[in-house]
Amino acid sequence: MKDIFTNRMIYLFLMLFIIFTLTGCASASTLSSPVESLDTDAEYVTIGHHLTVDNTDSRLTLLNNMDALSADGLYYAAWTMGDSEPYENSDGDTVDLYDAQLYFLLGEFKDTEAAQNNMDTWLSAGRTNYEIITEENVTCNSLNYLLITYQFLHDDNPYARGVSAFGVFDNNAACIELTCRENFNEDLKAILIDFLNGCTYDAD
Repeated sequence: MKDIFTNRMIYLFLMLFIIFTLTGCASASTLSSPVESLDTDAEYVTIGHHLTVDNTDSRLTLLNNMDALSADGLYYAAWTMGDSEPYENSDGDTVDLYDAQLYFLLGEFKDTEAAQNNMDTWLSAGRTNYEIITEENVTCNSLNYLLITYQFLHDDNPYARGVSAFGVFDNNAACIELTCRENFNEDLKAILIDFLNGCTYDAD
């Protein structure tokens, strides 16, 4: 039963990955970090037990760092970039919509095979739900990723395009996604590569 629950939550996280903060989930008390304990200007952010993000891009502001599903090995963090404006989501709630947003999903699993299988599932869902433009392998700070760029297929999505990196580090699987609105003119790939170069995995 626990495996079924974990797989459902992983699928839910992936499907909500690009709209997580737009649905109101990120502000739910059971998932979000208390405002008083979240350093939005933090340069170093720990995700899970072995991964640290050194964010050197002052344009990226930490929005969430959640471990509500840590019992199932799932961790989530998000950063925003640019200005925000009110946006009414499908539930009728008004939330902040930013020029661009970076999402980090990390899963800690029982072994490397399980981590690889989960990453493959995340990647397959991305290939199904996005219009893939490019795919390439990249190495950032000694960590290997598959990098994909894409456009969104659904007109009702407030974001227009994105770039995602998928990687497996021992028994950890990661999906890092940067998405933006139509009028965002900066190079998403360059921004994400710089971010990935600040990610360190410590196996100890």
